[in-house]
Amino acid sequence: MRSAVSRLRRALRAESPRLLRLALPLAVSQLGIIGMGVTDVIVAGHAGRDDLAAVTIGFYAWDMALLLIFGVMLANGALIGHRHGAGDEAGLRRQFQQSLWLALPLAVVSALAIVALRALMPVLQLPAEVITIATGYLTPTIGTAALLPLVILFRTTAEGMGLARSVMWLNTGAFLLNIPLDIAFVLGAFGQPGMGGAGCGWATLIAFATLLLAWLACSFALPALRHQRLWHAFAPPSARDIGHTLSIGLPIGLSLLGVGGFFAVLPMLMASLGAVAIAGHAIAITVDTLMLTVPLGLGQAMTVRVAHELGAGNPHGARAVCVAGMTLSAALALLQALPTVIWRTPLAALFTSDPEVAALGALLLLYAAAYRLFDSVQVAAGMALRGYKDTRVASAINIAAYWLFGLPLCWLLAMGSPWHPGLGVTGFWTGMLTSIALAASAIAWRLARTSRRATGAASGSTGPAAPRTVEA
Repeated sequence: MRSAVSRLRRALRAESPRLLRLALPLAVSQLGIIGMGVTDVIVAGHAGRDDLAAVTIGFYAWDMALLLIFGVMLANGALIGHRHGAGDEAGLRRQFQQSLWLALPLAVVSALAIVALRALMPVLQLPAEVITIATGYLTPTIGTAALLPLVILFRTTAEGMGLARSVMWLNTGAFLLNIPLDIAFVLGAFGQPGMGGAGCGWATLIAFATLLLAWLACSFALPALRHQRLWHAFAPPSARDIGHTLSIGLPIGLSLLGVGGFFAVLPMLMASLGAVAIAGHAIAITVDTLMLTVPLGLGQAMTVRVAHELGAGNPHGARAVCVAGMTLSAALALLQALPTVIWRTPLAALFTSDPEVAALGALLLLYAAAYRLFDSVQVAAGMALRGYKDTRVASAINIAAYWLFGLPLCWLLAMGSPWHPGLGVTGFWTGMLTSIALAASAIAWRLARTSRRATGAASGSTGPAAPRTVEA
């Protein structure tokens, strides 16, 4: 027992400062991207109840449609991290170029997915006004979807190299640009007539196009990226390299689809409960999504640090990253849950002036606080596994926990059965809590097993290598 505690203390002392230095700008960068969606919800909520419900439906619908593609491109970050940790500049450059070849057809697929989704909107059992606003929101989202794989390519390349501050500044810039654009297009300002909730889609398209142009400029101007000569001697498409990225990225995408797709479907299933239920759920899930930036930033830092240590041939160092990261994740989740419970009423009031919606949102924030504890563990463990290139088992766990177990449970608890009355929207959140508890436990166990096996396989190696420098 004493030896275990001693190892934990050593890992925390050695790795926590490195993780936190890397995680802080990554969390801020996540806040920038997620903050764009939060801004959409807040501004749309002040445009009206129907606008809030429509933007919520539209946002989660396009989010679900693109999660698989988003996950595929995330594999680039882990692979870049291994090349960077090994000091393989030629391999890093080739990985970037092959991922670009992969991103181009994915951009076309992304756009077509939103076209199909927009055509299916009238099928939902929602008021005609909500459908009209949601359809208008999805029209410019076709362009945003086409840009997404390319933006993720540049972002994950920089993250894999440890360029956390660069990612932070660009994502924050896109977030800040989105705020006046939302106000102008949704509510009307700066000479622009208000478009209601549909205006959020146009604001996001302009912000993403600006972000992509900024990344293109950085690939030539930022010293660390310029040094890698990413565009030098551009290689033709390689089925082997692209297939390797897909073999890691597809399970990540399926895992994201298992989790994010689940949350995208919930508002649609809540349609029969009315606009108040959807809007109240939107408040709670938006606050939780905002809090998600902290474990996401820490999880991304764990992916990068694990990949760097393994690339440098140091699995013992990678395991220390996991120990420190999981401990920090649990501690930070507790710090997030407490203020959510204490300030749930004023938090809900920020999103709407409708007293009925605000009251329901405040109630659901209690569930969101509990959900945050389990989800932080699941996110940290799952993202650390990406550094090990171990993505398939976590994907299977998420799909089983959310779709095979969680979705039927949510429906039964919310809508009722011959044996018990329905709990409404709180039933959905009770099912969500049960699902994430199962997923978090299973994925954390998988990480412990994977990291232990990696260190066991290297038990005859020498001491840990010095960590590669990352941008603080």
